[in-house]
Amino acid sequence: MIKSVFKLPRLYVDHPLKDGQDIILDKEQSHYLGNVLRKKQGDDLRLFNGRDGEWLSGITSVSKKELTVLLKEQILPQPSETRDKRLYFAPIKKQRLDFLVEKSVELGVTELIPVITANTENRYLKHERMSAQIIEASEQCERLTVPVLRKEIKLVDIAKEGHSIMAAIERDENAAHINETKYNAVLIGPEGGFTQEEVQWLEVQDNIIAVNLGTTILRAETAALYALSHMDL
Repeated sequence: MIKSVFKLPRLYVDHPLKDGQDIILDKEQSHYLGNVLRKKQGDDLRLFNGRDGEWLSGITSVSKKELTVLLKEQILPQPSETRDKRLYFAPIKKQRLDFLVEKSVELGVTELIPVITANTENRYLKHERMSAQIIEASEQCERLTVPVLRKEIKLVDIAKEGHSIMAAIERDENAAHINETKYNAVLIGPEGGFTQEEVQWLEVQDNIIAVNLGTTILRAETAALYALSHMDL
């Protein structure tokens, strides 16, 4: 496949993708392609849905309200396996949360789970907005999968999750060093940190490994990205 194909616009669609299929894009996508990018009938783009690989598609119809495309051929197959990489996070302030979501998607996170702790300030997430951010980040970083955003859970509920979870604890003498641990999920606390009671509870859970990320105090979003990047080492 020539490299120029991968310079085409790339969009996520929540439709099954197969050869010869017509898809009517939603209002926002149609506006973006037709009015922002000035695409017209006969122009090509790329589509993916997180399940069926990536497809070269051509615009077959353009109107004021909608745009129709025809799937031509699959240009990338869907990966057979994707490593689980979960991020449990206490929601932080909007701008930093936006950064955290975008960069965690780029680092290959497969699931984002908001966790409510004692010091969590942002307790009311706009899930529709966050889901749109996740899709946009997946489009931009050329992922073939789209991470799942789950509903908020309480801190005590993570003990029921059944994953090996690395909990980032600031300056905890009892915590292991990040290089000494193996895990498939990360837990990051709020901007005010975990309370002492929460730290004590985390340290006695069978599926949670308390880990010290170093001698400096990291912002929540920095700690999350540092821990996620270590999962690939």
